[in-house]
Amino acid sequence: METERITLSHRERDRLKVLHEVKQKHLSQVAAAVRLKVSDRQVRRMLLRIRERGDGALVHGLRGRPSNRRLAARLEQKILARLRQRYADFGPTPAAEHLAQEGFSVSPGDAAEVDGEGQLVVPPRAMRKDYSCVAGAPRQFRGVGDAG
Repeated sequence: METERITLSHRERDRLKVLHEVKQKHLSQVAAAVRLKVSDRQVRRMLLRIRERGDGALVHGLRGRPSNRRLAARLEQKILARLRQRYADFGPTPAAEHLAQEGFSVSPGDAAEVDGEGQLVVPPRAMRKDYSCVAGAPRQFRGVGDAG
């Protein structure tokens, strides 16, 4: 018999260890609840799910499924072709605005970048520049140096 492989996050693995201690009577449900920072009722619910469905019951139910907000594959291909054809040198917002004029309802995040595999990718926030104030100019906070 082959065992099933389950991918767990660190948090889920820690929860599973604590719940196994409860199952082996090394730890009470209340102590487990304190350790996991949940209610003892929630601990009982997790134990019941583990008993019914095994260790995989702690994994979030939507893991591995596509997003409900994902663009249809055909629409995504049309948008990618249009981006490459006419708007390759545009930034995300202008590209989204021009695509909207052509009838494609696309957010700037969806029109952000096209990677090597032809997928729409949103650049990570850490890569974006912060233009919140001009270099060298003092920052003003509401109430401080405010005339009104």
